Amino acid sequence: MTEHQSLTVNGVRLAYQVAGPVGGDPLLLLPALGETADDWATVRDALARDRRVYALDLRGHGRSERAGAYSLELMRDDVLGFLDAVGLDRVDLVGHSMGGVVAFLVAQHSPWRVVRLVLEDVPPPLPREPRAAVRPEGELAFDWAVVPALRSQLDRPDPSWLEGLALITAPTLVVGGGPDSHVPQEGLADLARRIPDARLTTIPVGHLVHAAAPAEFTEAVTAFLADIPDGEVARRWLAEDGITQTGPDAWYDAEPPVETLTGEDVCNGLGSMAFTDEGLDLAGRLRVALGLMDLLGGHVLVTWQIHSAHLGPEGPLPAEPLWGGYRRRLEAVREYPAIAESLWSDWFEVWQTAGEAFAEVLGNDRDRLEVGAPEPLLRRARRVLEVSGPVPWEAKAATYEAAARVPELRPAVFRALRASYHDVYGQLEPEPALALLDRLELPAGTEHLAALRRVLAAGHRNHHRSPEAWSEARRTPGDGR
Repeated sequence: MTEHQSLTVNGVRLAYQVAGPVGGDPLLLLPALGETADDWATVRDALARDRRVYALDLRGHGRSERAGAYSLELMRDDVLGFLDAVGLDRVDLVGHSMGGVVAFLVAQHSPWRVVRLVLEDVPPPLPREPRAAVRPEGELAFDWAVVPALRSQLDRPDPSWLEGLALITAPTLVVGGGPDSHVPQEGLADLARRIPDARLTTIPVGHLVHAAAPAEFTEAVTAFLADIPDGEVARRWLAEDGITQTGPDAWYDAEPPVETLTGEDVCNGLGSMAFTDEGLDLAGRLRVALGLMDLLGGHVLVTWQIHSAHLGPEGPLPAEPLWGGYRRRLEAVREYPAIAESLWSDWFEVWQTAGEAFAEVLGNDRDRLEVGAPEPLLRRARRVLEVSGPVPWEAKAATYEAAARVPELRPAVFRALRASYHDVYGQLEPEPALALLDRLELPAGTEHLAALRRVLAAGHRNHHRSPEAWSEARRTPGDGR
C-alpha cells in the first residue's frame, strides 16, 4: 500500500509517497524535470518489497508547492531537509535525469547521508548547447517556471559540480539509456569515471529507462543495493553505541553525556573495539574494522587491530575477506590512504607478516604485470610498490623485476627502490637493485636518481646505517643518471 503524505521543508510544502515495510532500509526516489513521484509507479512496488521507499515531488512538481524560486541547489537543500524531517539519517538515493543531478549534488554536499547512489541517464555537469524550451499545451503537472530556471543551470552548470563528483563516497551505479537517449552516453561514461566508486551499466531503451524496461532496471538496481559497503556496516555498528556522523569531521554521540565528537575522538573511543564484539563472528568483526578504516582513516587504534587479530589467538583471519578487502581498495579509483598506511606500518614493517602480506596484495599476481594489464591491477601495483620498502628483498625482488617490464609502473618501481633504501626498516640488495634501477630508463633529470645510483654502486643497503653516504651522494656532481 502506498501512502500519500506531505510536510514543510525550507518554507515549502513537499508531497511524497511512501511504500514498503516500516523497518526496511530507506530508499529515496527523485524524478526527472517535469515528472512527479507517480513516475516511479512502474518500479516502486518491486523496489519496496524489502525496503521503505520514498518518492518525492520536488518543489514545483506534482502535489508539492509551486514555490516561485527554483534552482538545483534549492532542490538539493529540500532533499536534505526532507531527510531530517522524516528522521532519515542515511538513505540509498536514486535519481532520474534532473533528479539524478539533484541526487549527486546531495551526495557531494553531504557524503555521509548517502549509502548508495543510482544515477539514471543523468545529464553530466558539462556545458551544452542551449535549446529553446517550448511549453506544452494544456494543464501541466508542474510549474512551467521550473523549466527555464533549471535548464539554464543544466546548460551552463556550476564548475564546482564537476569537481565535486570526486567528493562522493557512496558506491554509485550509473545507468545509461544507450544510443536512443538524448543524453550523451560518452558524458555518462566520463561522469562514472569521475565518481571514485562508480560503475556504468547500459540498458539500451532510451532516456526513460525505468519506464521502458522496468524489470531490467529493477533487477540492476536491486542487485546493486544488495551489496552493503563495509563502511555502512561500520556506521551501523557505531550507531549501536549512539554515534552518527553529522559533518565532514563531526560525529554526534547520543549516549550520555551527549556530545559532539571529532573523528579522532571516535578513533580513540571505539577504534580498537571491533574485535571485542562477541555478537559478531570473525568475518563480521573484520568487515567492521575495514569499514572503520574507510570512515576514520589510518589512526593506529583503527588499523592496528586487524593485524593484531590476525596474529592473535583467533587468527589467522579468513583470507578472502582480509586480503580481498585490501586488494579491492587498492584497485579502486577512490583513494584509501588508511589501507596504504596499514600495509606499510602494520604488515610490511613486521617481519612475521611482511612476506605474506606482500604476496597477497601483489606478489601472487606478478605474472599478470605486463604491458596492457588492466588499469585496476596497475593501480594496485603502484600503491603497493610505493609502500613496500620494508618488505624483505627476497620476497619482493621478482615482483619488482616484473613491474619494471611495464612502462607505466617504472616510476613506482623507482619510488619503491628509493623507499627500500630510506625506510628505517628498508631492505634491498645493492647490486641487483642497481641493475634494476638502470633498466628503468627513467628521464635523466629524475630527482634523486643520481644519488640513489651512487649509494647503491658503493654497496650501501640502507640510509639509516650510513646517513652520511646519502648526503655525500647528493652533493656529488654527476651525469644525472
